Amino acid sequence: MEAYKYFPVANDRMGIIWTLSSIKDACIVEFGPAGTTHYAIEGIGSLNGEDEAKVYSTHMDQSDVTFGKYERLEKAIVEIDKNISPKYIFVMASSISSIIGADIISVCDTLKDLTNAKLIPITTGGLKDDYNTGVEYALELLACEIVKDNNIDKSKYNILGANIDKYNYLSDVKEVERIMNDLFDKKLNTTFTANTSIEEIEEASKASLNIVIRKEALKAAEYMKEKYNIPYIYKNLYGLKNTIKFIESIKEIDGYILNEGRYNEEINFVKKNMFGIKRKFYFYDETKDCAVFGDYDTVIGISDMLNEFGFNVDRKEILYKTNCEDEDVLISTSELDRMKYLKDKELLMLLGDGPSLDMVHNSKLDLQVSNPNLEKINIYPYTPFVGFRGCLYIMEKILNIKA
Repeated sequence: MEAYKYFPVANDRMGIIWTLSSIKDACIVEFGPAGTTHYAIEGIGSLNGEDEAKVYSTHMDQSDVTFGKYERLEKAIVEIDKNISPKYIFVMASSISSIIGADIISVCDTLKDLTNAKLIPITTGGLKDDYNTGVEYALELLACEIVKDNNIDKSKYNILGANIDKYNYLSDVKEVERIMNDLFDKKLNTTFTANTSIEEIEEASKASLNIVIRKEALKAAEYMKEKYNIPYIYKNLYGLKNTIKFIESIKEIDGYILNEGRYNEEINFVKKNMFGIKRKFYFYDETKDCAVFGDYDTVIGISDMLNEFGFNVDRKEILYKTNCEDEDVLISTSELDRMKYLKDKELLMLLGDGPSLDMVHNSKLDLQVSNPNLEKINIYPYTPFVGFRGCLYIMEKILNIKA
């Protein structure tokens, strides 16, 4: 068993709740102790997200656990259907009821003719997987169960993977929107799942393109391509080179015509300022080492960006279990291992989650780029890490490092 000063990695149940909780008019019933549901909802505030969904707990007592009784859950579903009248009710087990083998599917099957709402059983949520698995599961579930047939609108696209657990999601979505509007004259249709609604997700198949901004959204994108023939693009959006690759890929999509003049202006402005970074640090006589800790796409993407700027990323670590082809990337080591590394290593820049930044370390620039979050409050949606302006924002931080 590991010792934790900060947080253990959240489990897949938390990932599911985080993914669904920001959807307006979504309704979730959790079969489990009220305290665990309350804790999950309270944690949304630390993600700088808004709790738009209606989340209910049945509570449990000892007899529910011992005898596998479902009366509380069945009554809760019927009562919510009658009094709230949601279109859909997501029914899930808490970690405790999942461990004892709660049969959520059979409960939903028993009640499907007694409710007006469509009952959607969630069949994962134990303690085996990390939260990223729950995010992936919930995004695919939404694509399969909520999205409806619609006529395609060539002027619209979706963003998949912009969830509240993704640090800086507000600003990053705004930058993707800006790029798509300014360079392709396209409008955002649906976001999966921050600041969206059930109705918008139902209408997601109107889009002519899905932009995938995180690995966990790939299964949802693949399903929508197969079911609705919507193409998708999954490209790293961090740094100038990656942003160019992203835009060049979109150019290949039928009906997406690039504003070449504006595109070249964006590129040249970033290049001009990137030269300033290389000039400032070319003769820098101290360490140029950096460390990046966080979620998969942030670690891979920001490491690419720092390499593009001419810095050495001495340590890259993803803070949950996942597959990664890059052998230089560490996967979910212990807190103690991270603490030792940061205490002993002199860094130019530390980019990571709240706990990593809180650990004893020696660096000239600290920047939070991932969750968990200890104290940061993000309400201003124009400080992206991705795209052209994200590149400029990070460069500005670096240019202000005092030698």
